[in-house]
Amino acid sequence: MINVPPPSFRVTPYGEVDAVALENLRAAFDTSQLLWLADRLDACLLELGGATAIRDELLRLHAMALTIVEGIALTVPAENACIWAEAESLQMDLEALVSWARTAQLLLAPLINLAPIHEA
Repeated sequence: MINVPPPSFRVTPYGEVDAVALENLRAAFDTSQLLWLADRLDACLLELGGATAIRDELLRLHAMALTIVEGIALTVPAENACIWAEAESLQMDLEALVSWARTAQLLLAPLINLAPIHEA
């Protein structure tokens, strides 16, 4: 009689997953964390004025940099404009997004760990 070990993976509607990782996930993973991530992303983007606002800030900085670095004609009004202050503000906005992304990575890791290991 051949001794066949039990499969190390389980078939689900969304693909094969590691059986042990799935059991661990079922015991400890709170799926509402994914909804919280979506809500937190919305809140973060709202605080920053949306993804379009971040893009606009980058384009504004580019125009300012063209003027002071390459001598291109002024395209952004100079009144009350300070390139380093605007860059610093944008950097702080991006740090908020990076913080969200790091949290998202940590919360997604248990789902990524479901990848089955197929023994050859």
